[in-house]
Amino acid sequence: MTEISGLVATANGFMAVQDSQPSGKPKIYQLDNSCKLLSTINYPTPARDPEDLAVDKNGTFWIGDLGDNDEASGGTKEPRKTVAVWSLPSGSKEPTINRLAYPDGKKRDAEALLLAADGSPIIITKSPVGEVWVPEGPLQPKTEAGVKLKKVGQFNPQDTKTANPLGLLGWKLITGAATSPDGAKVVIRTYSDAYEFDVKGGEVVKAITSGKPRITPLPMEAQGEAITYSADGKTYITASDLDSSKKAPLLRYTPTNISPDKGNGANLPTPNSDDPGFLASLTLQDITYAVAAIGIVGLGLVVAGIVGIRRARAARRLAGPAGARASVSGGGPDGDGPGGFGGPDGGPDGDGPRGGGTVYGAQPAPAGRGGGGNVYGGAPSSPAPQGTTYGGGSGGGTTYGSGGGSTYGSGGSGGGTYGSSQGGTYGSSPGGYDAQPPGPRGFGQAGGFPPPAPGGNGTRGVYGGRGQQPDDYDGRERGYAPHR
Repeated sequence: MTEISGLVATANGFMAVQDSQPSGKPKIYQLDNSCKLLSTINYPTPARDPEDLAVDKNGTFWIGDLGDNDEASGGTKEPRKTVAVWSLPSGSKEPTINRLAYPDGKKRDAEALLLAADGSPIIITKSPVGEVWVPEGPLQPKTEAGVKLKKVGQFNPQDTKTANPLGLLGWKLITGAATSPDGAKVVIRTYSDAYEFDVKGGEVVKAITSGKPRITPLPMEAQGEAITYSADGKTYITASDLDSSKKAPLLRYTPTNISPDKGNGANLPTPNSDDPGFLASLTLQDITYAVAAIGIVGLGLVVAGIVGIRRARAARRLAGPAGARASVSGGGPDGDGPGGFGGPDGGPDGDGPRGGGTVYGAQPAPAGRGGGGNVYGGAPSSPAPQGTTYGGGSGGGTTYGSGGGSTYGSGGSGGGTYGSSQGGTYGSSPGGYDAQPPGPRGFGQAGGFPPPAPGGNGTRGVYGGRGQQPDDYDGRERGYAPHR
């Protein structure tokens, strides 16, 4: 036998059902007290998903073909149009189908079947957790249209903390039920525990929806789904739904009444049937989607972290190692080598490649090469004197400039104020406001602010530049920022 889902103890042994098997055709099995197989009974038409087994006072067996797993559990997307209970009188070799239908047509998975005092079925759902359903009228054997079911209450499993392979899900998911031989008690099981209720006046629904249960732990069963009272009603006997690769022993328990408030089970009042609580209201599909959503969020965080790390590494590569030419922003080209990258205000150096700053600029230049300021500009040069603040270039003592002795200037040597060459004031050539003869003054030219005259010899840059190159107002040999 594989995948035992329902079990009933008899005077001579056991009857058992399975919810599936490799051939795709579940069967009904008769066993003796030592679990030796006595006979096998087939269904006349394919059973969909038999999940529980009960026996009435007349000895008729009732098979609850109630399963309707969602896609995450190996079922179908669409709900079953009908579920069924199969009746098998004692000694019969063929069960009869009795179809039932949920009124709203929604998907429900059920694995627990009890019998009312009159022998009619009571269904308790696994997903959603704990809904209690009964037929609206008498069963109609072999009819295609199922008898409508009606919901009559709610059974709410408790957080018993009993150890089981499914953790907190195991405390909540209802997998089987049984009625005692004298009908005075019923038991409902989850993957982790058995809940026993006293039945008064044959009112089974009232007992399970408003009664106070006695709880017996069923710890660490592999996949506990079947439960029955022993033939004398004194013990429970259970079985797990396992495939053919594993043995499925029958386990016997003496009913107890544990107290979860002492850390080992539950002896709490059953919650109000109108308030199943958050966990009880979750379907298995809800739980599956929730786990998937958490996985997606986690993956998103991992991706975001990887992107952040890659960007940080890219930024460090752009910054380069010590002595690299790249920096936050660059100054103009050097004298006769490749363009260097100094600070925002750095100008050209003398005649070698620009060195890197120490803060937003180039690192110290090699001996004999142009250097500059060590804050927002070029690094100290050697052997030439060096600027110290916002400057670069080969001259010494500059402020916001790169030339020798200049202020806001980038000239090569000596005395410039807002200029880029010797002695220049607001100009880029000797002689203050005047352009380098004979060119006129011009904005971005070799001196002065007015626009350049046609044919003038302009140079790129604002507040100074260098060389006789066409003015594009975006010179890199500028004092401050580029023009756009």
